[in-house]
Amino acid sequence: MSGVVREPGRLEVRAPRTAPAVALATAVVGLAAGVWLALGGGTASTVVGLVLVVFFGIGAVRAVLRLVRSRPLLVATAEGIDDGGSIVAAGFLPWSELGSIDVLPARGGGMLVIGVRDPEAVLARTTPARAKVGRAQAGRLGSPVVLPPTVLPVPAEELAADLQALRPDDA
Repeated sequence: MSGVVREPGRLEVRAPRTAPAVALATAVVGLAAGVWLALGGGTASTVVGLVLVVFFGIGAVRAVLRLVRSRPLLVATAEGIDDGGSIVAAGFLPWSELGSIDVLPARGGGMLVIGVRDPEAVLARTTPARAKVGRAQAGRLGSPVVLPPTVLPVPAEELAADLQALRPDDA
């Protein structure tokens, strides 16, 4: 299964199960390295070790949550797009709030960039931490709603075409 369900008038995109499994394995290795450094002695080693433990600990929790949760990354209908896969997890966005749908080159494939007409309105619906990252992302990529190639089960170009096909003519 590709992780994409195409039905008449509906598109559902789910992340490949391998992505969170690889992230979890990486986090476990990073955690082990952090603990080893933290216990190894020396101020610099302890500080670096603790930073690694925090960083990879958060990554491990996120990977486990992605493995356990079955929420789609993206669901699109004639009414709009429900974003659960971008860093801001913007939720439901009606087509009237959306701008262009673009693909930007990135390592590992293309990034799916879903433009929003009012980024601040979208960011106001999310947590302050996500909004901060979303603002930086919008400044760099043009929108806070971006799905990286690491979470996409098919090429971003394919999803962009699917989304354009679902978009009403008047949106």
